[in-house]
Amino acid sequence: MDNSELKQLGSFVHRNCEGLSRRDVIKVGTLGFLGLTLPEFFALEAAQAQSTPAAKKPKSKTDYSVIMLWMAGGPSHVDTWDPKPNADLSIRGPFGAVETNVPGIFVGEHLPKVARQMDSMAILRSVSHGDGAHERAEHFMQTGYLPLPTVEFPSYGSVIANERGMQNNLPPYVSLLGMANGQSAGFLGGSLNPFFAGNPAEGNYKVQNLQMPTDVNLARLERRRKLVQAVDSLKGAQSDAVRSMDTFTNRAYGLITSKSAQQAFEIQKEKVGLRDEYGRNGFGQSCLLARRLVEAGSRFVTITLGGWDTHDNNFGSLQNNLLPMLDRGMATLLRDLKERGLLESTLVVWMGEFGRTPMINKNANPGRDHWPNALSVVMAGAGIKGGQVIGKTDERGMGPYERPIKVQDVAATIYHTMGLDPNKEYHTPSGRPIRLADDGQVIRELFKG
Repeated sequence: MDNSELKQLGSFVHRNCEGLSRRDVIKVGTLGFLGLTLPEFFALEAAQAQSTPAAKKPKSKTDYSVIMLWMAGGPSHVDTWDPKPNADLSIRGPFGAVETNVPGIFVGEHLPKVARQMDSMAILRSVSHGDGAHERAEHFMQTGYLPLPTVEFPSYGSVIANERGMQNNLPPYVSLLGMANGQSAGFLGGSLNPFFAGNPAEGNYKVQNLQMPTDVNLARLERRRKLVQAVDSLKGAQSDAVRSMDTFTNRAYGLITSKSAQQAFEIQKEKVGLRDEYGRNGFGQSCLLARRLVEAGSRFVTITLGGWDTHDNNFGSLQNNLLPMLDRGMATLLRDLKERGLLESTLVVWMGEFGRTPMINKNANPGRDHWPNALSVVMAGAGIKGGQVIGKTDERGMGPYERPIKVQDVAATIYHTMGLDPNKEYHTPSGRPIRLADDGQVIRELFKG
């Protein structure tokens, strides 16, 4: 993925294992087959019973959600979560460090708002892997597996959607702003791909075709549904594909006829002041919409913020654009989740595909290049013990110095946090057994007790 692709935050060029482009995946409410074109999205194995709202009883891990803040392009660890203020200027660059609300823990100086939320966060500073290619590293970090030519592994979001199912007629796996490699369902099939909900900062934001066309009322839609059911009943022994299509159609019908599900996407109902606090940009408004979605019942929401492939103009891009946007949106998200009692049941994960070279390059407008040997991952909520740093890179940020952490360990930890067994096996269509996490170990220091 290059810079031009990352600038198009709403574009998605990845094709899943069934050859579907983004525009083919999900358009809610479009009248096509039974007036609906959601034929693959709702192939969920079994809808779980709707959970009791958090206000009535504490949530169990089966009701937890994830908000993934995905920084497409590979963010610099030295300029964000792992500053090196005592290193040579050629390493630390022009940025300094700011102390957080946890004494002794410092982050990059352009994250002052997030620094005040450090008591809710844990920083993993010693994550590393060996792949500096964007697409492969994206896949690795978001699935726990390096890509293979014979198997396309499912993303964390797809697995969790498969395991937990739908609740409240909402898509269990939603993608905002843009999409990247590694976010699809892989061998689990297109039914578990993310529902792409666009950029909520756009004027008069609406999820495309979520409402029925004005010339089709509920009664007419129901007649179409029954007609298709009648036609299907004439086919006798139906194929798996036809039976699946019935399931998808019923789920689609539930979504476009559910007022509460539609209201979850209505970000305009939020107070103006809160929307301003999140930031009137794609990332900030996506953070707010993600909060609304997990509050309403979505299981996994990914926000893809591009632009981090800073071979050139690293410091200008970070200082003037990316870091203020990230700082404002992420800090407000953590605070908002906490104030609403949602942080206890929502895992927030910040990461990208790799870090960037500690040594600043010699370009005319200096930047940092790909560096998979060291990267930072941040986690908060869902039982994570905040106010700590796990692992350490060397004095220049070149690689792990203490407590090395593998990508597979991150994968195992995400699944564990959601109450899933990282060693659970799936089987590919060819029958090959695949564990959720490939020999990963849960990062036990992250958890209380």
